[in-house]
Amino acid sequence: MADKAQVKAPAVTAKTRGAAVLTMFTMKGDPIKALSGFKLPAGAHVAIVSGRPESVRAIRKSVRGRVARVTEVVEQVSRPNQVEREALVDKTAFEPDARSRAMLEGIRIAQQDLRDAGGAYDLDEVRTLMRGVSRQAIDKRVQDGSLIAVPGPSNRRSYPTLQFNRDGTVVPGLKAVREALQTSNSWTVLNFLAHPDVRLSNRKPIELLKSGQLDLVLEAARLHGEQGA
Repeated sequence: MADKAQVKAPAVTAKTRGAAVLTMFTMKGDPIKALSGFKLPAGAHVAIVSGRPESVRAIRKSVRGRVARVTEVVEQVSRPNQVEREALVDKTAFEPDARSRAMLEGIRIAQQDLRDAGGAYDLDEVRTLMRGVSRQAIDKRVQDGSLIAVPGPSNRRSYPTLQFNRDGTVVPGLKAVREALQTSNSWTVLNFLAHPDVRLSNRKPIELLKSGQLDLVLEAARLHGEQGA
C-alpha cells in the first residue's frame, strides 16, 4: 500500500511537528549519468518524482520489483489571499450606472444651490427667527408649502436662509410659487428661487418676491414648470 504525505508545493524541505526533516535534491541533466560513480551516504535514498499520470504508470512498469517504497505526495494549492480575491472581481461591476450617476449629480447640484442661496438654518434657529413659534406650526407650514425645508445633516430638516426677510419673517408667496411650479420637491423650488431667470431679466425670483413682485415670479414659475413637465 502506498504511503501518503501532504506537503506545500514547491517546498524542498518539509517540516512536521515531531517528525524528521526530509530534504530532496533535484539533479541537473541526466540523473543516471549524474549519479554514476556516486556513493550514497548512509540513510540516503534515490527517488523518482513525477506529477504526470502517464509518467507514473511508465515508471511503475519499468521499476516493478525494485522499489522499496512508493510515496504519493499530495500537492496543496495555496488559497488566494484577500488582494488576489479582490483582483478577480471586475472593477466595472462597482461603477454606478447612468441613472445612479445622474441621481448623485442631482444631489451635488442641490447642495451647491443651497450654498449659493446662503446656507440654511436648523429648527431651533428658525423658531428663534419666528419669535418662538411651535414646532407643530413650522411643520404645518412646511407641509402646505409656505416654508421651504430640505434634508440636512443626520437627515434632519434644514431651512434655506433665502426665504427669510431681514426682520426674520418668511417671504410671502412661497406656497403660490410651489403650486405654479407644479412640484412638491423642495429642492426644485429652491433651485428656481436662487438662480437668475431670463424671463425676469436675469434677476433671481427670490429678490422679486422680497420686493413684492409676486405676479411676475408666478408667471415665470408657470413657464418653468411647463418646461420641466
